[in-house]
Amino acid sequence: MPAWPREQNTVSDPDANPILPISQEVLREDILHSHIYPNLTQVYYWSEDWDPGFYIALAHAGFISISHEHPEYGPLLIPEMQECYAVLDWSELHRSRKLCKLMRSERLAEESIELRLVDDTGRVIERLVDYHTPSTWLTRPYREMLRRLPTGARTDFSLHGVELWSRKRDRLIAGELGYSLGRTYTSLSGFCTRPNPEWRRFGTLQQVLLARRLEACGYAFWNMGDPGPAYKRELGARILPRHDFLERWLRARDELPARALG
Repeated sequence: MPAWPREQNTVSDPDANPILPISQEVLREDILHSHIYPNLTQVYYWSEDWDPGFYIALAHAGFISISHEHPEYGPLLIPEMQECYAVLDWSELHRSRKLCKLMRSERLAEESIELRLVDDTGRVIERLVDYHTPSTWLTRPYREMLRRLPTGARTDFSLHGVELWSRKRDRLIAGELGYSLGRTYTSLSGFCTRPNPEWRRFGTLQQVLLARRLEACGYAFWNMGDPGPAYKRELGARILPRHDFLERWLRARDELPARALG
């Protein structure tokens, strides 16, 4: 990520487009549709506003916001408007032969495997930081903001901790952090138990079980964000250009699921 001086609004970098500042005022429908959505060369924006309401407004507009610890200017919120998005539709959900074998085996019953949706996301956040350190984008201000976001079974914005447990061993095996908004669900980050081969493919199992839960609740699709990681396509996600993604996103975010996730 390029460096930029605080006193400038944008930065030109030889290897990247400028990173533009963004604020609540910019999130008006007319500005979004005339300037932000059509500009496919602009992916990253930045802000020092850690207000939960601003984060939710960004999510409502289709941004996925992460953060970045700048060595000189400190932590910054980085909303992303991707050029393309990885989107999982339930009819496209793919399970490998090895995962199907695991799901048919007695292992899941023996371990008393259980998928839990939790309101207290602190444990998931802690595991994410441990799992992704030293490259985690979950900066301290970002984590503090997450703790102030709404949680629980809501049809407007709600943050979710997703946990896959072995009840037999009282052990958290895999999980992720994400949020629901209307009939959409968006992943932020995930973790699994590695490099322990005993729990191989249980991270994928968590994703498959979550996809089934989302479908059962009447959610329209799973927004997996950045299309780069191969596991998303292996799970069945399709890569949609921004225009096609936003067409679906803007419709589904204003619809209600049959049952709120929780």
